[in-house]
Amino acid sequence: MAKKGHRPKKKAAPAPASERADGSPPRSELAKAHANKSRAHAPTELVREPAFWFGFEVSWAKLSFARLVIFALLALDALLQISHAPRYGAGGFNVGQLPGLDTIGPGRVGFEIGQLLCAYLFVYAALGVATRFVIPAAAAIYAWLYFGSQLDSYQHHYLVALVLVIACFVPWERKPETVPGTPIRAWAVRLLLVQLGILYLWAAISKMSPAWLDGRTITGQITGSLRSAIEGSVGFKAAARFALLTELILAVTVWVRPAWIVALPVGIAFHIGILASGLDIGLFAYLMLAFYVFLVPDRLVVWIAESLPLRVIRGALRRIRLERPVAQTIVTGFALAISVALARFCRFDHAFVLAAVLCAIPIVLLAAAHLVAAPGSTLRRSVAAAGLAHLLAIGVWLVVDRSTTTAVDYFRFWGGNARRLGDPVSAEVAYRRLIQIAPDEPAGYFQLGRLLLARGEEVAGLEALHEAQRLEPLAARAWLAEAQWLVGKGRKAEAIQKAQEAVYSEPTNQAARDLLDTLSGTRSAPAAPVDPARPPARDDDADKPDKP
Repeated sequence: MAKKGHRPKKKAAPAPASERADGSPPRSELAKAHANKSRAHAPTELVREPAFWFGFEVSWAKLSFARLVIFALLALDALLQISHAPRYGAGGFNVGQLPGLDTIGPGRVGFEIGQLLCAYLFVYAALGVATRFVIPAAAAIYAWLYFGSQLDSYQHHYLVALVLVIACFVPWERKPETVPGTPIRAWAVRLLLVQLGILYLWAAISKMSPAWLDGRTITGQITGSLRSAIEGSVGFKAAARFALLTELILAVTVWVRPAWIVALPVGIAFHIGILASGLDIGLFAYLMLAFYVFLVPDRLVVWIAESLPLRVIRGALRRIRLERPVAQTIVTGFALAISVALARFCRFDHAFVLAAVLCAIPIVLLAAAHLVAAPGSTLRRSVAAAGLAHLLAIGVWLVVDRSTTTAVDYFRFWGGNARRLGDPVSAEVAYRRLIQIAPDEPAGYFQLGRLLLARGEEVAGLEALHEAQRLEPLAARAWLAEAQWLVGKGRKAEAIQKAQEAVYSEPTNQAARDLLDTLSGTRSAPAAPVDPARPPARDDDADKPDKP
């Protein structure tokens, strides 16, 4: 009988799902169920951010340099606007730029304090300190000042209001790991450049009229050496059309990165030409040039930022570590003490009181940094910078005050507005403040003397007029005012003497010559020709309206 061969046993077939020992479904079905569940919760398509906006990047060196230049110019512009404050709310009248703002528009004091606050906050922003807070605050104050009254007819202030709103979304503050070449995503910078393109486009559209295209408008706007250059070359008609074409080119190229090779030289040349034209538009051309920092190639800006002098400065700043509470408290206290001392010498109205109140900002930041903020946070690292920014902001107030006539003009215009509106009390206060801050300014003595004489204070009024005569020996107005007062008192002989002195001091003053003729009963000699070297007579307390 043959022996059966050995056969391996067959493995049992896997049990069906219903027959598994634990009663659970097979793995294949589990995988399918998990996949179906994932597909149910997953989006059907991959959402991609618009690269035009959210993919826009600039180097940190460019962003920080643009921040410094733009906000420094805005701080300077805000302080220079203070001289126009007396116009706001004069006579209790105001017309807002937008409906509903007539009653809440700024008055003289509100406008002045608002501009001081804007300049203060802009200095913080320029240094990159607490930008997430100071820029929105500055934007709100600036919008209130501009849209609250139609007295501000500078159209570029409307652009600044929009730029400040956009700037609230730019990542201006530096992170610890950032270096000059670090790319920073900033969709708001792209939006700012698009806004500039809209500005150029609308400016070009507004010039598409016969009055501009035939050169009539530009003829009355261009002065100085540029006027002579245009007259001797292409002429005003061609220059007007070239300006329109330039704005159209910039409207298309300023917001497109590949076209910056065209927009950068064209835009810079265009705005330098506006500066050379003599147009009275404040700091607008300088501000537009500051925006062109964003168009400079990143490699160039990074190369400058990484040059040896700037590397040495950055290294020195890194070694100065002011992160300990004691060091930060000492630096902040030192900065606040100096700032209060500097504010005592600032001649802007309300500057000292406001500077003292603003000391609360660095103090609050210092307290929050060590009571609320987490260790190593941005607030703790930059709290000492807030005290230094406060000191620098008050220093900017003082420098602008002492290097310009802004504060003097503020009091002159305030006195002039009050005098013309029949408020001699306020006018006297303004002129006394003018004499206090500018004892060598003849306008304050002249106007104060007239007010005092009209009120019957003869001794004080004549003393003020005599001081004005001493300070401006080549002007007839103080002599003439005294002569007219003497006529009213019936003192004819003395009046004739003062009228003669008025004519001697300023032979071209027709009012003085007419008074002398009337008092003496003789006809005086014809007025002498105007001396080109003599400064023209001016209305000292007339605030001329802004040019749009």
